Amino acid sequence: MKFYKLSPTERRKVLQEKGVELSPITSQLLKNLNNLSENVVGSISLPLGLVENLLVNGKEYMVPMATEEPSVIAAANHGSKIFARHGGVSVINRRDGIYGQIVLQVNNDFKLEDLNKKVPELINLTNNNFASLVHHGGGVRKITSKQENSLVYLKVLVDPAQAMGANKTNAILEFLANTLLDFTGVEEKLFAILSNYPSQLATGKVSLPLTSVGGKEVAQKIVLLSEIGMQDPYRGATNNKGIMNGVDAVLIATGNDFRAVEAATAVLASENGYHSLSNWKIENNQLIGELTLPMPIGVVGGSISVRQDIQDSYQILGKIDSETLASIIIGIGLANNLAALLAISTAGIQAGHMSLQARNLVATLETSDKNKEVILKKMRKSKRYTLEDAQNFLQELEEKK
Repeated sequence: MKFYKLSPTERRKVLQEKGVELSPITSQLLKNLNNLSENVVGSISLPLGLVENLLVNGKEYMVPMATEEPSVIAAANHGSKIFARHGGVSVINRRDGIYGQIVLQVNNDFKLEDLNKKVPELINLTNNNFASLVHHGGGVRKITSKQENSLVYLKVLVDPAQAMGANKTNAILEFLANTLLDFTGVEEKLFAILSNYPSQLATGKVSLPLTSVGGKEVAQKIVLLSEIGMQDPYRGATNNKGIMNGVDAVLIATGNDFRAVEAATAVLASENGYHSLSNWKIENNQLIGELTLPMPIGVVGGSISVRQDIQDSYQILGKIDSETLASIIIGIGLANNLAALLAISTAGIQAGHMSLQARNLVATLETSDKNKEVILKKMRKSKRYTLEDAQNFLQELEEKK
């Protein structure tokens, strides 16, 4: 029998026969996971950490973040605390919808103006066929078209309501494309699929007194780093990675498609030459930070409702809509960004990073939990953070015994 037709337990047996030893997993969890993916043989878990107090648009949130990197959550908490003391983050959402593309091959009988006349009829027809989405506040909002030689490009704007909307958008596009196959001059459909081009943008802004980051000199360094990130792609890429450290952790914790956000973000950062997504400046003795990101996300649909681990995150967040979640994610991205720039501008980023990373190194040692705590304290006190250092501290403890 083909591998994909086997049950998860049978697949694990196949691997075991090949000498692959997998970690134990309950049959119920294995069954649940098999409903979510393909060729399932096990699971990988991530720690779920919290940002305690993110103030966004006047409201406080505890924010779940799924990541194995402790410094990401520590940085988000540090930045969020600074924001909360000074009015928090203000975020504006522009959630117009998801863009989809239909490309048709046409012949000389095709007339673009005739197609454009039918657009209102096509929108009504499609929304009638997807009444459930319309009922929840979504649906097709706009269709535009252009022709290049024998190819016709249709751009379809779909409002996904509170869902991510990828599957629904693709279903709408397929329906529209199949409907258009009967249009005069249309020979075939080349493709009908959503685009991950940036849409549903959200912009966050903070205004901080210079003293909140250590004074004017530090603030000026943050601004200079920001300017370099706008001009130098090497610095810009690293700056954006720091932003996405926090953004991706919240996206994963809330069951959203971080890959779609990453793809759209990469496009946004590449417009007019690759550059940093955040911007910091000093105005009227205030440090002003701003961040715009595409947020094609949702709070329902996909696997969100059927995954208990994801539902735990929404229990922490409370009842929120997609716009609020987008605002929260922007706030976290901006908090991570400030914390990183602040570290670089002062003590340097490596010391704090390695202090937190030391926990992961100590976890690999074969010794008691009590010894691990002692070794971790020694590493942080001495500021020695390599695996060799951890092993040497362990040897010292054993020799004392």
